[in-house]
Amino acid sequence: MGESMIRVTVPKREWLLRCYSDHEDVMSLEVQDGGIDLFLPSGSDTVRLEAAQIAAFREALDEAIARAEADLRG
Repeated sequence: MGESMIRVTVPKREWLLRCYSDHEDVMSLEVQDGGIDLFLPSGSDTVRLEAAQIAAFREALDEAIARAEADLRG
């Protein structure tokens, strides 16, 4: 089997995560200029993450940190 023709050519810069707020919603992590922005669901002061969501958050945050570090290395 040959090399895949379908590839991601731009590094991932946004992660959407399910969370609990006043209603089930999503929050996002975005990497820009070596920094990470965390966007809570509209109108929420806090969100709650359950076990599976905590694991997804940790994975997304680790990936975002790696991307931000790569940006800073330039």
